[in-house]
Amino acid sequence: MQVGVRGPRRQPPESFLYIQHEITIITLDWSVILKLKMTTFDGAEVTTAAIIAALASEGAIHPMDTVITRMQSPVYNSVYKHLNGTLNRTLFSGLYQGFGPTFVAGTLSSAAFFTAYEASKVAFENAQSAGYMIGVPRPLIHVASSAVAELLACAIQNPAEVLKQNAQVFQRPLHAKGGPSPTMEIIRQFQKYPSGLWAGYTALVASQLPNICLTFCLYEMFKEDLLERWKTEKDNIRQQLEATVLSAGVAGGCASWFFVPIHVVKTRMRLAVGEQAGSARSSLKGNPGLPSRIGAFAIARDVLQKEGLAGLFRGSILTCVAAVVGSGLYIGCYEGSKIYLCNYQAS
Repeated sequence: MQVGVRGPRRQPPESFLYIQHEITIITLDWSVILKLKMTTFDGAEVTTAAIIAALASEGAIHPMDTVITRMQSPVYNSVYKHLNGTLNRTLFSGLYQGFGPTFVAGTLSSAAFFTAYEASKVAFENAQSAGYMIGVPRPLIHVASSAVAELLACAIQNPAEVLKQNAQVFQRPLHAKGGPSPTMEIIRQFQKYPSGLWAGYTALVASQLPNICLTFCLYEMFKEDLLERWKTEKDNIRQQLEATVLSAGVAGGCASWFFVPIHVVKTRMRLAVGEQAGSARSSLKGNPGLPSRIGAFAIARDVLQKEGLAGLFRGSILTCVAAVVGSGLYIGCYEGSKIYLCNYQAS
């Protein structure tokens, strides 16, 4: 036997290789988490920018949204139009009815949406940089991030939407003098039927989730394409915002048209449950019993039978216009406010 000559190197057992592999994965996972915490230090700026965006867009879009709700209501032809087909001026009166619930829930849902959206997007991007999900395309990441954020936002938004839309079509009796505001009157009607505030949640998710996913997917694609065409540098904030507003407006308008029928059904469901809550409150003292819910398919079938396919697309033009203005203003204000707040903090 020769001294100093080593034999072949022994391979570690399979169990050791498995443990080493698991330690490597855990180390990578923790590096992703730590990196995520480092990149989301500006959570306050994201939340503040989201609230500013919600206030600006909701204040500008609410009058158009009121007209859309009245056009899509079942009493549109009988209440908001004359017999000769001309529009009744009541269609354009009280355009800010129901703005209170929108003001409160809009800011909360907006803050929740963008916080979850930015966190999800950063988490997916960090996972890719750490070696995971390499083959997943960026548009799919934007779709997944917006879906997670929208599910959270819808849970906050739905009760306010029910109150808002019922207040938008509220008509005070002619002999009534004074009284509480339309919003307070609707809140009183729902006191004995609070579960009705979540009427149309499935329709809201069915319309908002694909709508938001499509909007943000198109927005991110349009924005990247515009910035490449314009050869915009990262420090050119003006062109960044111009691309943001233009891309968001076009994306929102394109996406909204496809979901007008679901929006009509959702509006009818909410208005129906509002009428039922009001009649249940005024019919009997004590416990009148809970009104029954009307399903989305039943309402869609009723609209088709009475008004045809045009009934499901009622208000589609105004809906697209509102989406163009609202999306451009909403995302534009968010991005602009976020850039300003980050630069202000840095200075």
